[in-house]
Amino acid sequence: MEITLNRIAYSFATDGTTQAVSVGLNGSQDSNAVSASIQLTAEDVTDGKTLDDLTKKDFQALAKAKLAKFTVVQAS
Repeated sequence: MEITLNRIAYSFATDGTTQAVSVGLNGSQDSNAVSASIQLTAEDVTDGKTLDDLTKKDFQALAKAKLAKFTVVQAS
């Protein structure tokens, strides 16, 4: 299933820096569909960067990785 980006919304701190980014993702295949809203924060960013340093493609990649972690089916 191809997951695509459909929304990015920024939350700013009082000093103007980006505090969080909400990323909307969705996808469908046959009669199955997935829709998710993933919240990215500074803890999700690596390599010494901040949320203000990232591009749309970076947000998409981070959100997809986070979605993959959230949706892993764990054996009971």
